Formats: sequence, C-alpha cells, structure tokens
Amino acid sequence: MTPSPFELQKRSILKEIRSAKKDILDLTISSPMQAGIIFDIADDLRYLAENLEWQFNPPDACGQFYAREAIAKYNERTTDPENIFITSSSSESYSALFQVFCKKGDCILTPAPGYPLIDTLAELAGLNTHPYFLKPNFGNEPHWEIDLDSLDSIPPNTKILLLISPHNPTGHIPSKKEFEHILQFCEKNKLALIIDKVFSAYKLKNNSQLSTFNSQLNNKVPTFLLDGLSKSAGLPHIKVGWINAVVSENQKRHIYDTLEYILDSQLNCSYLSQALCARVLPRAGDFQKEVIKRLKANQILLDDYFSKIGAQIIPSAGGWYQSFYFPNTDDEELCLNLLRERQVLTHPGFLFDFEDGWLVGSLL
Repeated sequence: MTPSPFELQKRSILKEIRSAKKDILDLTISSPMQAGIIFDIADDLRYLAENLEWQFNPPDACGQFYAREAIAKYNERTTDPENIFITSSSSESYSALFQVFCKKGDCILTPAPGYPLIDTLAELAGLNTHPYFLKPNFGNEPHWEIDLDSLDSIPPNTKILLLISPHNPTGHIPSKKEFEHILQFCEKNKLALIIDKVFSAYKLKNNSQLSTFNSQLNNKVPTFLLDGLSKSAGLPHIKVGWINAVVSENQKRHIYDTLEYILDSQLNCSYLSQALCARVLPRAGDFQKEVIKRLKANQILLDDYFSKIGAQIIPSAGGWYQSFYFPNTDDEELCLNLLRERQVLTHPGFLFDFEDGWLVGSLL
C-alpha cells in the first residue's frame, strides 16, 4: 500500500530530526515495554523449562482448564472457568464472536471515534460497521459521553453492539446510566454485547458514577467481556486473550458449542503461552500499579503542556491514551508542525475518526 501524503511528510520530518541528532518526545508509544516498564518473565520461563507437566495435558479448544481458572480468579467479575474461552488475542476473540452471531453482510455497531482495527476485522469477516457516537462535553467537569440518540439509526441486520471501556482513544468509561441504556437497547433489539475491557485495569479517575459493569450485567443480553495479557501485563508477544461469557442457561449450550467449534478449528493458543498466563496473572496487580503511577504523572504533565499551547482537554478516565482538541485547526497540519517545531510526535485525530482539530498521545 502506498503511504499517504501525511505519512510521507512525517517520515521526512523524522529523518531530518534524527539527522540533526535531536531528541524526539514520542507520544505514539503503545506498549509499556517500549516505555521501559517491563514485566519480567525470566523466572517463569525457567520454571516451565524445568517442570514440563504443562506440555502433556490433553488439548482443549476452550483453553487449558488451569489457565481458565487463573483467568477466572483474576477477573473483576467472579465467574466459573467454564465461562472463559482462551484465544491468542483480542483480535481473535472478536473474529470468533463475529462468526458466532453474524453472517456475511450483517452489521456491527461500533463507537466513533474509535480504533481502526475493528473496522479491519469486520471487513475481513465480510461484515459492515455502523457508528454510534461519543461526543465531548467541555462544561464545568469536562467529560466524554455517549450520544445515546445516535443508537437509534440501527440498520435492520445489526447483530452486535461493541462497547470499549475504557475507550480507546478517548478514555471514556460509560456512566451507570449510559450502560443501563445500552443493556436495554441490546435487549430490545436482540443484540449481543461485546465489551472490550483490555484497559480496565488502568482507571485514572475515581468516580462512583462510572460503570464497572459487575452489578449491571444480566442474562437477558448475551454479553462477552474481552481482555488479555497484552494490556493487563504488558505482554503482547505472549499472545493470550480471553472471552468471559455472561449468557443465560437457555442460550448457553448453543453459543458455547459454536464458540468451542470455531476455536477448535483455529488451533489458537500455545500450551506455553497458557502456562505463562497462569503464572503471570497473580502478579499482574503490581505491574499495573507501576503503569498507573506513570500514567497519572504523565497525564498531569501532558495536560499542562498541551493546555499552554492552546488545547482544550478532557482528562482521560482510563487507559493509556489522551486526546487534545485545538479548535479550528487541521489535525494533520498541527501534528506535522508540532513534530517539526517542537519534536513532539503524536497521532492525528483522523486516524481514529475524530473530527478536525484532535491529536492523540500516549501517556506511557
């Protein structure tokens, strides 16, 4: 694919800066490992090399039971390991659930702004996406909110609503009122609900009005919560994701059997990755505390920096991204000027379907 004019200009500016041996403040870093926060698994690898019993378990398409037990214990919502399905990534979790509920030509409701990977996965599955919108509120307490009215334009063949919380890249976490509306909407329209909660360990705002889902989930709406080691332990290279299903008893057998069949056909996650997952998750809390400390400190610094150069800011409630709004400004031009003049590298908002004037930066 030919790089866009924006990408070509960015590469040219980066080359000039590096040739001049100037430092770059890279706010596009997407992994704690890239930012020097490393989850050390050396002892785990040594242990597994010396204790080989994990290699000899019979295959299970849903994941090794001991790994599913570890995930069930780690999970915010207490659950039976039977409700856990292990995948090699959140992308595979999405793809499997798309196959359970959709046929080619069906539609998925996705948030906008949003992460472009979702559209790609839907396209590869032969599905369409239809947006519902998040809108900024720059009032006394700036926050993002779901435009609930935008849900009403649902296409007739819609099968799934996707909720991302904390949202990437706005950091929005639904309020209890918003989440209750979404549940009622899904029940009314007979939709499955996928909740991508890969950033759920990284809440930056303490607010009792923000939803954690635990007390509100019910069996009337088949719901699937997605998570994985990529974000929870900063280990994207280990390739472990999981689905936590909340499904009524009368729907469970069909959905679980179909999901198991799909995962079995994909031969998804290695025994070694699952064995590491079971050892790593009990220690994930310490790693997450270190990351949160970094995120909160950087949020203060970046919000101060960007507000001084004219940005309007809605502090992220969770995750490790922050968005900045410059009214009446072209985001591509702003991004390139910021890189050229201040050696600060950000994402332009158009990559996430923002309206003009938005930049996105990492808090890592």
